[in-house]
Amino acid sequence: MNSSLRFEARLAFIAIVVVFMLYGIIHKVNDYMYEDYTEVARPVAEAVVESLQSEEDIVELVEQEDEYYSQLQCLALNIYHEARSESPLGQEAVGLVTMNRVQDKRYPDTVCDVVYQAHVDSKGRPKRNKCQFSWYCDGKSDTIHDMVAFKAIEELSASIIVAYGVQRDITDGAVMYHASYVKPYWASSYIKTSRVDSHIFYK
Repeated sequence: MNSSLRFEARLAFIAIVVVFMLYGIIHKVNDYMYEDYTEVARPVAEAVVESLQSEEDIVELVEQEDEYYSQLQCLALNIYHEARSESPLGQEAVGLVTMNRVQDKRYPDTVCDVVYQAHVDSKGRPKRNKCQFSWYCDGKSDTIHDMVAFKAIEELSASIIVAYGVQRDITDGAVMYHASYVKPYWASSYIKTSRVDSHIFYK
């Protein structure tokens, strides 16, 4: 492959990566909705391609994209199982709690590790009803039955990851929440920050 074709191939690949990352930005940015992701992504992609010095750079970028997609899936699964019946705002709030935990030293430092944090038995298996997020070890199937809802949540999850730290946190830094119809023992030990739909949030 000559250098020109190699450049175009790299550009096409990076553009796809960036478009995918921007695809989830469904929230308002200064009251403007991005709809033509290709036009937004191409200048960024060109800048990234210009910075590539070797094949190792491309491999590293692919690995970073794989990691991004893995974290995106973990966040989407958590929102789906915890809040699929909530409004998009309520779903966003649950997603932000997950992200806030990643930034909190009391919790693991990746989305997937936060989502799957659990007390485990001697064989390393999560103990039933001993997980940070109940769906993971409540003994029920984790199969996704509503793919339409899950795809929408994937898009929301991408927007949360991309915009985290830039957009306003509607939970005000919450790392805990519970349904409004229960009163967990730990609630009095935290500061209530907000209520969104049927969840009450704390930090």
